[in-house]
Amino acid sequence: MAPTVLTSALTSAPGVPAQKSQIATVKNDAGLNLDSDGSATPYSSSSTAVSEDGEKDGSKSIPEAVSQALGDVSTPSFTDSTYFNHLLSSSLPVPSTKTGSTVFGSAIETLEALAVKYSESVWVYDDAVQVGFGSRLAGFESSKVHELQTRDGAGLELAGYAKRSSGRFTVFASIKTLPYLVPSLTSIDGNVIINLATTSTTESLEITDALHTPGVVQALASLPQDWEVVFSSGKKIVETASKLYGGEARKVVHVIESTFSGRETSSFVLPSPQSAQIEDFTTLNGNASAIFVAPAGKLASSIAATLPQGTGLITLNTLSPKSDALSAALTSSEGAERKIVSVLGASKTDAEALKAAVLASLYAASGSSKAVLPTVKSVVATSVSDVLPIISAGNPGKVVSFYTGLSSPFPQLLAHLFLSSPSLSTHLAQFGSASARGVKSVLSLSPSTAVATELDVNESADVTWVSDANVFKSTDVFADAKQGSILVLELPWSEEELPLKLTRKEIATIKEKKLRVFLLDLDASHPVHPIQEQVAFLLLYTGQQKLAGGVWKVLDAFHNHQVAREDVEAAQAALFESKPSAWEVPELEEGKTEKDKAAWEWDALPGLAGAVAANEDEKPTVASWELAARHLFFREAFAVPDVKTVDEDASSITPGIAALRPSQADETFLVTVTENRRLTPATYDRNVFHLELDSTGTGLKYEIGEAIGIHGWNDAEEVLDFCNWYGLNPDALVTFASPVKAGTMETRTIFQLLQQNVDLFGRPGKAFYAALAKLATAKADAMTLKFISAPEGAELFKRMAEKETVTFADVLKKFKTARPGVEELVSLIPEIKPRHYSIASSQKAVGDKVELLIVTVDWLDSKGSPRFGQCTRYLAALKPGSKVTVSIKPSVMKLPPDDKQPIIMAGLGTGAAPFRAFMQHRAWQRSQGVEVGPLIYYFGSRYRSQEYLYGEEIEAYIASGVISHAGLAFSRDSDSKTYIQHKMSADKKMLNKLLSGKGSEAAYFYLCGPTWPVPDVYEALVGSLTEEGGLERTEAEEFIEELKEEERYVLEVY
Repeated sequence: MAPTVLTSALTSAPGVPAQKSQIATVKNDAGLNLDSDGSATPYSSSSTAVSEDGEKDGSKSIPEAVSQALGDVSTPSFTDSTYFNHLLSSSLPVPSTKTGSTVFGSAIETLEALAVKYSESVWVYDDAVQVGFGSRLAGFESSKVHELQTRDGAGLELAGYAKRSSGRFTVFASIKTLPYLVPSLTSIDGNVIINLATTSTTESLEITDALHTPGVVQALASLPQDWEVVFSSGKKIVETASKLYGGEARKVVHVIESTFSGRETSSFVLPSPQSAQIEDFTTLNGNASAIFVAPAGKLASSIAATLPQGTGLITLNTLSPKSDALSAALTSSEGAERKIVSVLGASKTDAEALKAAVLASLYAASGSSKAVLPTVKSVVATSVSDVLPIISAGNPGKVVSFYTGLSSPFPQLLAHLFLSSPSLSTHLAQFGSASARGVKSVLSLSPSTAVATELDVNESADVTWVSDANVFKSTDVFADAKQGSILVLELPWSEEELPLKLTRKEIATIKEKKLRVFLLDLDASHPVHPIQEQVAFLLLYTGQQKLAGGVWKVLDAFHNHQVAREDVEAAQAALFESKPSAWEVPELEEGKTEKDKAAWEWDALPGLAGAVAANEDEKPTVASWELAARHLFFREAFAVPDVKTVDEDASSITPGIAALRPSQADETFLVTVTENRRLTPATYDRNVFHLELDSTGTGLKYEIGEAIGIHGWNDAEEVLDFCNWYGLNPDALVTFASPVKAGTMETRTIFQLLQQNVDLFGRPGKAFYAALAKLATAKADAMTLKFISAPEGAELFKRMAEKETVTFADVLKKFKTARPGVEELVSLIPEIKPRHYSIASSQKAVGDKVELLIVTVDWLDSKGSPRFGQCTRYLAALKPGSKVTVSIKPSVMKLPPDDKQPIIMAGLGTGAAPFRAFMQHRAWQRSQGVEVGPLIYYFGSRYRSQEYLYGEEIEAYIASGVISHAGLAFSRDSDSKTYIQHKMSADKKMLNKLLSGKGSEAAYFYLCGPTWPVPDVYEALVGSLTEEGGLERTEAEEFIEELKEEERYVLEVY
């Protein structure tokens, strides 16, 4: 049916029923007012809600207006099982819908209709259909629609079609399709629109928006230059589509926020194609000095909803915004404050890719040379909490949350009814749950003048309506209920049974939140059950015991005059209010615990499309890819128990240590120092030391060649000195948002923060200078800080960073009037990052130990002041018994797959660490009777007497045959300055034979250490292949390239 007009003039208010206060009234002058205390009247002279007489301002009566809107639409009767589906689908946009018609549906559904209506052909990929994007296209029964599979070469068919066609064609794909399409994009010519859905699933199979997952924006920015990329979300999806279908021929990827606002049911006027240009970007708080830049999508809309004053947002609708327009938005006039622009991306590479697009537009602008260019920085962010405090903007209207079975049309019927009202802004979002076997629908009703906000699965609700007993049994439906809100339980329980059916915690929550509880006793099997539900809701909406005449007329018109009196009376008799104040919270029996119900788990496609009937997989069926897709898409098909990855005995940890772990997302282990032994003489100017860590009981495992991440601390004495100078109490507490678990807070002392978390003695970037410039109270400090952070100050920044090697603490001491509080320091200075060191041991050989080879990093700056590497200083000071937090990082240093294959190792200084692990492992293998290939070891340092690291072990390995050949180069022991490349050149015949070997005789070459000898080592290898192997130089270089491809030529240099 066509949309119904829901509007009227109002007469005097009827009395408020006993024990049933009204819960809703709509006023032009006051907005929507859902009222739970019964203080307001249901109708007023200014109301635009439904009325008694059905007229307002001389308009036609509602039945007449509705009947004209319905026209000659043929609607099935209630006895037809397809009635409600037909009723809902009749208002959906379809290709045959006339331009200018009002339709009820989502932006995606409207896009689907436009695509078929204005394209010569439409192509839809299977993975797009699986996320509910383009899923209606096949049902349009149009010869235009073609289905494709996502696989290698997925774009070849499109390329072939483009060569045969001169008309516009449309593609529906998803983020997962993109990598399969990219190789064919250069071959696709013509007028093509690729609509790209951003809906995907997490590793736990929960629905998510994938635009801001690492690598996506970078991939979009890397598309061929003749492809345009545009972004849209919410109602802008339809507006953008109309301009794409009305504009000139183009090749465009239309990236659509298809997870949240793009799926909300709302009202649209079906547009005709427009020749207008797509707006390059939209600006919010454009005069602010700090501006975020993000593509249109979930992240941008979330930021817009919580944007504080003084902060701006530019939402990009294209990756190629017009230069002059973007320059005008981001530059400042001469003498004005330089803007700080934060370009947001899911990873550093994504943010840098978007930053490059922004800078390209800025530098191509023809603006005034006096304009002050902004400071543009890339910021990693995947959610609004990464860049702004989490502040709930709140829904401008009132929210009803429905927990229903899989096939209930009730929430959609209500949405369509209220969408008919011009005075209301109505939105419906649906979130399926395969685990709960139900659907959560969130209906928002707000004044038409209110700014719409995206609906969230956890939206706070003014009314909570539960109509499925199985959903109620497994789900915490009270979590999102507002204080003093309405709870409707449409379940087969009497008022006496109700307290017995609720858990102890649920009764306590009802009483604590002061919820008003209504019971609705209806026959769910009745053919008109959804209509009776609508009647019950409208009774609560208007606060009446009986359905008002005007409301009845509107509902009857909506259902094509098929609403019977007995159905209305049945609903009126079935709704009654219970009295929770009389309930008692039962005592919990001693020794027993009460299991908490689960939060709503959005693990199926939004709405009914992703729900699976309870017994569907139990029925006999012919196996197909569709069934496999369901199993892949829904959590319960792959449910696995949680496993504990770190078997750590917390009781054995020194008290307080576990609480002091760094705030890192890495899997960490707490190990104990058992040995810290200097390897070089005490009189030698380089402190190279051997460190042993005991990992017993931690579950720490590592492979040969892997690296260990040391989560080091700042020097305690320096931290205390800084606190004393800065005027901080080291024992004062600071609470801050956890960088690991969103929505949680952490509390530390200032000393703990500065010693263990904040990289106070690390090297600052330009963003730190820019932030301090805003805080400096002295003009000279502010100007200098701004200059350093600007492009013009690059030389001074470089000098301070590389020659003076200033730290965050140094900058604060230098610019004394820039004094952020410790709370701001936490956000301005990054966390201490783990430093990684190659592991110098084989776990099979040493057991629950990790052995490291480390050199202390220290130097004198340009002023002669001593400087120290933060982590090596920390490690060098550790004593046996000290606790250290560590993590494991994979490495390119992997043993050959065949134990008999030769290994050639070249290590300089502490670059010998991974090769000591190789030697230990081969020695252990020999002791186990394993046949192993030869080990060739090249090692270089300055003096044999000072830096022959693990010299006694090496000599023992040579004597026992573990090391087949050694080339030891000590450059300062003779005037000739012999380096490892010289030793390798002397062994060119042997190296040629080993590198040219086949099968188990094919050698692997590894180099670890500083970068400077890499060219000379490379030349030594090329020389062995040309002089002994008879290859031309180009052939030798190609051979080494092949070794790289086969991972037989491995470098780990720094």
